[in-house]
Amino acid sequence: MPMTRENETTVALDPRGRSFVVVLPDDPRSDAVAAAVGPVATHEVRHPSGRPLLLAHTTTDRIVEGRTHDGALAVVGRSDATVGALQRILFGATRPEDLAAASSAFHGSHLTIGSMNGEIYASGTAMETRRLHSAVVGGITIVCDRADVLAEIGRFDLDDDSLILALAGTLPHPWNRYSMWTGVTPLPGDQCVIVDATGRARRGTWWHAPDAVLDREEGARQLRTALRDSVSAHMTGAEGTAVDLSGGLDSTPLCWFASREPGGVLARTMYNDDPGGTEDLQWARKALATMPGVHTHLTLSTDDLQDFYEGIDRIDAPLDDVTQAATAGPRIVALLQDDRARGLTTHLTGLGGDHILRGLPCWDHTLARTRPWAAWRRARSEHVPAGVSPLTTLRELLDRRSYDRWLRDSLAAALDRSSTRSAPGLNDWSAPASLPPWFSDDGRARLRELLAHSPAPLGATRADHADLFYVRDAARLTRGTAQLGQPLGVAYESPLLDDHVVEATLAVRRDERDTPLEWKPLMKAAMRELLPDEYLLRTNKVGGGPQSVRGYAAHHHALVALVEDAHLLDTGIIDSASFRGTSAPSEREAPPPHIHPALNLSVFLRNRTATLERVTV
Repeated sequence: MPMTRENETTVALDPRGRSFVVVLPDDPRSDAVAAAVGPVATHEVRHPSGRPLLLAHTTTDRIVEGRTHDGALAVVGRSDATVGALQRILFGATRPEDLAAASSAFHGSHLTIGSMNGEIYASGTAMETRRLHSAVVGGITIVCDRADVLAEIGRFDLDDDSLILALAGTLPHPWNRYSMWTGVTPLPGDQCVIVDATGRARRGTWWHAPDAVLDREEGARQLRTALRDSVSAHMTGAEGTAVDLSGGLDSTPLCWFASREPGGVLARTMYNDDPGGTEDLQWARKALATMPGVHTHLTLSTDDLQDFYEGIDRIDAPLDDVTQAATAGPRIVALLQDDRARGLTTHLTGLGGDHILRGLPCWDHTLARTRPWAAWRRARSEHVPAGVSPLTTLRELLDRRSYDRWLRDSLAAALDRSSTRSAPGLNDWSAPASLPPWFSDDGRARLRELLAHSPAPLGATRADHADLFYVRDAARLTRGTAQLGQPLGVAYESPLLDDHVVEATLAVRRDERDTPLEWKPLMKAAMRELLPDEYLLRTNKVGGGPQSVRGYAAHHHALVALVEDAHLLDTGIIDSASFRGTSAPSEREAPPPHIHPALNLSVFLRNRTATLERVTV
């Protein structure tokens, strides 16, 4: 509960390089919060009454505001919104729910905040790259796009149960989406929150996934248009833009469209001396032939950057969630620092491409309900090389477990120490639960209690559910990487996860969206006649496996020390002996994935220092 003692002094919030938006009801009880946030606000939007509606400290976002005599509407983030378009939405609205039109009307990635008839409307992105949180402070609902800022305003403590969930690692919906603080509630991306004049909140649904009905040709046209408009929206008003040009089918299309925008772009390609390490550079140079707007092409050996895992213990950007961004953080920060030194304020990355363009095993399970022979052929094309028997394929395609039943089976298997399966199969709704081997018996017992209730899936079928699960999982990562750029004043943006881009891919029939026989065919179709034909022949992408093996071995001691300094080995959730034994580096094998939840939580805990002493409400 928030602290509300008499005679306390309101202290201004320390932004610590964070970009955030605080949304306040049209209520006198919000004045204390406004007094705390107001001194550091770089932008303010007011209710028609004159009281603050939105107080923002922005280091990377843009704010476009429209007003009428009885309403206000703002779009915060990267978008192609205009004042005139916002005013037209306001003139056509008769209730706060009508302001949802602004959530879907514009390209890019943005929040929508409005005031009408004394009520607030607020929504983030459907894919959750920008996510809102709410909390009751002094009897009224406050909304903010950063959970840590909201926790500081309300003086909320860390939630012990969320620490356990964060350490557990891979968990199905909804336990992969939680707040790290008591009293702070995250808003699902497809929902909006409306706060009335008394400070009470209600929720509504503003977004629905499109039906997957388009063929590849029509889907490719829609994807091409969505990519063009999204990239343009991110670059609007940017002082200068850098774009990753990995040579793959994710960042390269973004770079192509960015090179068509006024001012052009700086493209950056990284390579290394490992086997296949120069392939990206070769493919990037093939693509560059059609990008005259790339005024600078930087090539950089990863050997000149930090090792994988080096410097994780020195990340100092405040994060509002436990995120995988911590692992890649040092290298990302180094690139963004270089952007800042060059005067660039926007950096576009291809993160999320694998999540929207590559097929999932459960697609075949859903396809089997209407086209069994096509589903069988697709499934066997994957299973035969893996040595999976026809009977196993058939059994998985015929599995009819509900989400509730599958969830219970998945959690029971994860909590059973004898179970090691974690890779998703045809009959899985999403990634199965998978606990680290060092999770203690006490931790497992508590986790069993936390996961006792039965939630609803994100969609009616396995494929519908999994599509949103994996996209939002990617968005959680990119939301964290974006926060790394905020203290530097560089927007680190992932246009492939923008709502309209994802919608364009979700609208394509899954057997047309991807095939086991071709690498990202939908993107190839979208970029045909734009990128060179010889470039579109690419069939794979080389990863950074050898680098991660070397980096983990070289910095293992510092990583273990980071976990020790966070006192996670003292919580009783981690079996210390098992943690040290199972996290040892190998000369040839990739780092154990179960080390990452502990590292990510350790980084979060170290950088979570609250900076708002108290707010009187």
